[in-house]
This record gives sequence, structure tokens and C-alpha cells, in this order.
Amino acid sequence: MRASLGVIATATVSLAGGLLTTDGVPLSFTYPFLVAWAALMGWIFYTILHCSTTADLKAIHVRGVFKKRRLAWEDIQDIRAEANPAAARKDTAPDVLVYAYSLDSRKMLLPFLDNLNVNVEREVGALVEAWEELRGADWAPNPEAAVRIDRRKLRRDAITAGFANAMLAFVPLTVLMLLPAFVDMPGWLESMLQPFAVMGAGLPLVFALTVIASYRRRIRTG
Repeated sequence: MRASLGVIATATVSLAGGLLTTDGVPLSFTYPFLVAWAALMGWIFYTILHCSTTADLKAIHVRGVFKKRRLAWEDIQDIRAEANPAAARKDTAPDVLVYAYSLDSRKMLLPFLDNLNVNVEREVGALVEAWEELRGADWAPNPEAAVRIDRRKLRRDAITAGFANAMLAFVPLTVLMLLPAFVDMPGWLESMLQPFAVMGAGLPLVFALTVIASYRRRIRTG
């Protein structure tokens, strides 16, 4: 919550300072705009504060920023804790998130069920125990949904590996791009090592090859 408030406050102060110091922007526009902006940011912060995951005897209830969702126990295919790809790019992001999957393989994030706010293993264990008890004796998993959920996870993991390898490839590609400045080479090779060609083609190629290879390897290993 503090991080969200800090981002909102910083953005608001920066926007207000920019509008008030910019020549040619009339105050008749600036003040109403800032009031509207502050109201919008206040509403967003209010909704973030009230995001939640709750459960009762009938269903899991999720209150998000823009809407409320409900997933009945008998309609749940699986409840999983999964690694958060955003954690590699943002220090304040949780490493683990929890999702509930429906019998048609739709995915629902459970807000605040993450390693920054709760003991994920304990909370997921409690949810799974409640689900197994309350889903009904006639509940049965959907095999097709299970396959789609697993394949979706494999694709997501492969894409994450692709981004990681593309980032690792940035330094050697930069060295390759600068090579013609220090080494004499044939004209055709020098033209191939132009910055746009090396970065514009090299990074997407590394990403694509990594995603394909990673996905196929994960499919084989199951």
C-alpha cells in the first residue's frame, strides 16, 4: 500500500509541477484537470486498499480494482502457487502468486495471496483442503482443462526463459556490433554487423529460438 501511495503521490506532484510551470497552459484548464486527476488517483488508491480474496462455504470471492469475481468450489479445476515473472524486473513484486483455475481453464488471480503478505504454503493448503471438502462428492476434474492449464504454464515459462536469454545476449551482441570499429573485415560482413541488423535481428532471434527450444524441452520432460 505504501508503494502504491508513493507512486500515485509522485506522479501527481510531477504532473502538477509540470502543468503549473509550463507556459501557455491556462489556469482554467490546469486546476480542473488537477482536481479530476486527484479524484481519479484517490479512487484508484481506495480500490487498491479494498482488493481482497475471501472464501465462504459456497465460493472463493475476489474483489479487484475494477470488478468482483466469484468462483464456486465445484467449478474449480485447480488452485496453484506459481512463480511471478515480474519479480525478476521489480524488487517490490512478490516472488509467488496464487491462482484459482476454473473447469474451463480460466485463470483467476487471488489478490494478496503471495509471499509478501502471507505464508503461501499454509494458505494454499487451507484453500485446497476447503475445496476438497466443499466441491461436492460428484465433482470431477476436466482433463482437457488440465492439459490447457499445464500447456499455458509451459508457454509462460518458455517466454520467461526467452526474455532472460535475450537480456544475457545483449552484451555479446553489443561486442559483435562494435567489432567493425576495431577489426578490418570484408564489406559484406561489416554491413551485416550494423547496429540495427545486430540488435534488430539478433535479440528477437535469441528470444524466439530460446522460447521454441525451452517449450519443446519442457513438453518432452513433461
